[in-house]
Amino acid sequence: MKTIYNLITLIIFSTFVGCKSESVSPANPTPVTPAPTVAEIIKKNWNASTVLWDGVSQFDKTSSSNLIQGYNQYKLDLSNPSSLSITEFDGKKFTGKYSLSTDNQKLIFTELSGADGAPSGTNGTIEYKISSTPSSNSLVLESTAPYVKASNKIVKLNLIP
Repeated sequence: MKTIYNLITLIIFSTFVGCKSESVSPANPTPVTPAPTVAEIIKKNWNASTVLWDGVSQFDKTSSSNLIQGYNQYKLDLSNPSSLSITEFDGKKFTGKYSLSTDNQKLIFTELSGADGAPSGTNGTIEYKISSTPSSNSLVLESTAPYVKASNKIVKLNLIP
């Protein structure tokens, strides 16, 4: 009888010891990798994929018949924290600084200058609304004011790395 009692006790003890409690944390938990911030995501070189002026397509990287073929050379370099370089659709190059609004909804270019000064009609500042959540392979920007170089139209840039 004592043997049966010991066997039952051993089975019950083994059952409880073998069960994991969800309230007990592991000794070395795997740290959760935080999602990258918008600032980290946009920190790279970008090229034009598609461009709209007031909603009208001007450029599509996959098309051979674009209204503004110059967007093929468009480059936006945000790889250096807070400084930028940009090559516009007309081939002009500018450097300056960039910052994100506190709510990560706007990208602001300031102190833009090039060989001929600031981009036309900007006084060295261009502000873009970030139209959709940036990802590692897509950044969508829309100018918050008409852009002189784009026939005074709102410019929407779909950018890819």
